[in-house]
Amino acid sequence: MSKEERELHNISRLLADLYAVDAMYRQGPEFVFSMTSRADPERTAYLLNERLRTSGYHFDLKARPGESALLTIDPKRHVRIPLVNIVLFVATLLTTYLVPVYMTSPQGEFWSRLQQGAGLEFMAAMMSILFVHEMGHYVAGRRRGIVTSWPYFLPAPNLIGTFGAIIKSKSPFWNRRDLIEVGAWGPVAGWIVALGWLIYGLPKSTLVAMTGENALRLGDSVIMKALSSALMASPPAGYDYMLSEAAFAGWVGLLVTAINLLPVGQLDGGHILYGLAPKRQRLLGWAAWIGLALLGLKWEGWWLFAAFGLIFGVSHPPTLDDHHPIGRSALALGVVALIIFALSLTPAPFQF
Repeated sequence: MSKEERELHNISRLLADLYAVDAMYRQGPEFVFSMTSRADPERTAYLLNERLRTSGYHFDLKARPGESALLTIDPKRHVRIPLVNIVLFVATLLTTYLVPVYMTSPQGEFWSRLQQGAGLEFMAAMMSILFVHEMGHYVAGRRRGIVTSWPYFLPAPNLIGTFGAIIKSKSPFWNRRDLIEVGAWGPVAGWIVALGWLIYGLPKSTLVAMTGENALRLGDSVIMKALSSALMASPPAGYDYMLSEAAFAGWVGLLVTAINLLPVGQLDGGHILYGLAPKRQRLLGWAAWIGLALLGLKWEGWWLFAAFGLIFGVSHPPTLDDHHPIGRSALALGVVALIIFALSLTPAPFQF
């Protein structure tokens, strides 16, 4: 299949759930589709505009009520990152660099700490974890013909300087295989990067005496305990390790990965669970929700995610073709993602 034929195949898939194609012909380098809307013409025209623009196609869509829609499209994509995504990325670079240093600096020491290089390593580690996670989703979506936006990074005035990043899906999932691949590649890729930063950063962590002022301790997941035991000596009584910037970013990366892999609703974990076991997803999703409610007894933050599950739904909607086999590679990827979830879940992230 030539590159042009692949693009025509992708375009046809983007039309399939919105329009019935009555005719198609070539007009110079462009293709023209005559189509009949499958639902409300205004709504389908809006959705198609969003999909094609996000995908990078140059096109002209003429859709009038009561008439066939006419789509003229150049099958070559033109990659362009929207300005808003670039601005948010730069803003998040700044907040992950400056805000954590500001919030952890004693009064009057903010600028001196910046001059000593504080914050740079954390920014590099945190942004690389988020970037690779979101691009894992993006690349998998493009590979499977799922239209997704470029990542939206979210700056924030909190201890890590960000609320993370999100990607918007502009088209439905065609089958469960695609659901697993798009859902799993983000957290799997980000987890690998977080693991790398932990391996690099844990040996650089420093021993500190545990006093009333620094009694907050970070909880451990299974993988965090294993790496800490392998890379650091056991702290003496009354002491604990203060994680280096790289190690702290890696710890956050593990926590964020586990949260994304919660098998509830339309989180990444919900996508994977539905892809692997569509008939049991609802039951297992509610079991996971009950688990979150119980984990809230250890850390109240889990109750917030349980509330999100109730608001946005525990169940997962079907794909366009649930009967399409997922294949061995998607099955293996889904199982790997579930193992990563089990290794990375921290029941009590913050201990006082």
